[in-house]
Amino acid sequence: MSNMMDKDTVFTPASEKDRAHWLVPATIFGGLEFAVPVIMVGATLAGSFGLTDIFFILLVALVIIQWIGNAIQGYLGAKTGRPASVIARTSFGSLQARFIVGFALILLNAGWFGINTATAGNAMSVIFGINYNEQWILWAVLTLINGLIFAAPAIIGYNSMKWTDYIAVPAGLLLVISGVYFAVSSAGGWQAVLQWDPDPSITFFGAISLVLGANVAQWLIASDFTRHSKPTIKDQTLIPLGIVVIGLIFFMTGAVMSVGVGDADIVNVMQDLGFPFWGFLILWLALWTSQLVSSYSIGLAASSMFNIDSGKGRALLTLIGSLGGVLLALVGILDFFEEFLVILAVIYPAIAGIMFADFFFIRNKKWIDKLGWNWVATGALVLGIGVGYITEYIYPIGIPALQSLFVSMICYYAGMKIKANVKPDQFTKEMYHEKEDTNVNI
Repeated sequence: MSNMMDKDTVFTPASEKDRAHWLVPATIFGGLEFAVPVIMVGATLAGSFGLTDIFFILLVALVIIQWIGNAIQGYLGAKTGRPASVIARTSFGSLQARFIVGFALILLNAGWFGINTATAGNAMSVIFGINYNEQWILWAVLTLINGLIFAAPAIIGYNSMKWTDYIAVPAGLLLVISGVYFAVSSAGGWQAVLQWDPDPSITFFGAISLVLGANVAQWLIASDFTRHSKPTIKDQTLIPLGIVVIGLIFFMTGAVMSVGVGDADIVNVMQDLGFPFWGFLILWLALWTSQLVSSYSIGLAASSMFNIDSGKGRALLTLIGSLGGVLLALVGILDFFEEFLVILAVIYPAIAGIMFADFFFIRNKKWIDKLGWNWVATGALVLGIGVGYITEYIYPIGIPALQSLFVSMICYYAGMKIKANVKPDQFTKEMYHEKEDTNVNI
């Protein structure tokens, strides 16, 4: 086990000779979609749309928008062999990548870890006959134990994660099949479910934004796992299948369960439908898959933030970060689910946009470790976040996640062009080689 930890470092690029088949990261990404929040979003959509409309919304959001974003970030990881927090050093600079991007990644993954750990604690409480609304101490003990078990494979390293996903993903599919079966039976058959046609309370674009809000952070963390895959267009195009396929299934499952039972909380739904204990055990396994991804990414981002390049150091930070996620679960992050999604939808597309623009249009698909702090990236990040926030919550228009992405891309590229001509430095070196000989300010 110690040998596995030593090999799984952050700054050292993944070995090209050990690159895995595309099915390995695709399976891990599929596990990432085994998340209760995905089902909750599907249930929310069912409050405004029929199943046919929801399916069309998912095709646009997942098959078109999400797939492209994941494939691009996945290519960055495979091409450089490095995780997102390290790739960001090229565009943001080492200091900014460590403290701003690194902290954003830790916040993201610790939040997801906390939300899912709290849900797992609820599920295990049902199995052991504990009222998690009244017996808080017993629930907290179960939640802590769950968090440690969830984090264990990620602490050991990447190679241990793929085997757990091979077991947990089929278990999650069994949960979906069982849940849909009982929900449809409760509703009175498929005809009643398919005829569901509520009055919409959100717009079509608003529905797309909801779906992206649950997935958009993957535009940033995809490289954490594709760094172990082959840097080919074919592989990076196929890898997001794990997210798209499982996402379609889980979003639709949430919608069907909401129509059949009228409750988006999967634990309550399973209780109402009379699931036996094995159903909650399968739910626990399904949650484990997304927890592995969150826990592992915490360790990678924290290692980059604190400049730790050893497998044992990454493992220790993974443990500490996962315990932080458990703490969030204990203080009730599940009650602030919507607010958490707000943070994700506003921040992460802007960060990804800067990384995309830098990698493809400035560095010619090369990773170069840049020391310092790139203020152009800071400005582009603020503008991207600002536009995303305004178009989401003040003057709703279009798809805020995409607008945040493109605004940050355009502002970053334009800002770097201006900087290269006015005051070139180490960040503009690859743009104008002839000027760097006399004007570089390292």
